[in-house]
Amino acid sequence: MPGSALEPVSLAVFAKLQGDETLQGLTPGGWHDDLPQAPTYPCGWFEVRERDIRGFGTGGLPEVELRTHVLTAYAGKVEAMRINSRVVQVLKDAALVVEGYDQCGLIFWDDSAPIADEEINGVKVKEIVGFYRIYVEEQ
Repeated sequence: MPGSALEPVSLAVFAKLQGDETLQGLTPGGWHDDLPQAPTYPCGWFEVRERDIRGFGTGGLPEVELRTHVLTAYAGKVEAMRINSRVVQVLKDAALVVEGYDQCGLIFWDDSAPIADEEINGVKVKEIVGFYRIYVEEQ
């Protein structure tokens, strides 16, 4: 019986993001599950969290919240918007192969939100966060 779905879902999301050649061309700094200390821009990272929504039954039906973060040092938000748009195209309504789980439906894209300018290691960056939901059922 699987425990937490975080690791297998993370691996599946990473494979989906890494597998898209267009997205790789837009983010030469790569995609990460932990932002490097000195990232190359533009780049992206993602995070996941889960909660069990199975109700009174047995087994597991985690709802996994996925957040993607697009980071760019470009002077305006256009580059971050273009990259986020591609991330949405790659993930929205996508199927994942999640070890130990069956995906219930496809990936739900909820929304995207620009974040106020921030500074990372002395570099002013623009950020857009995408919010998604993934439902998986233990096999």
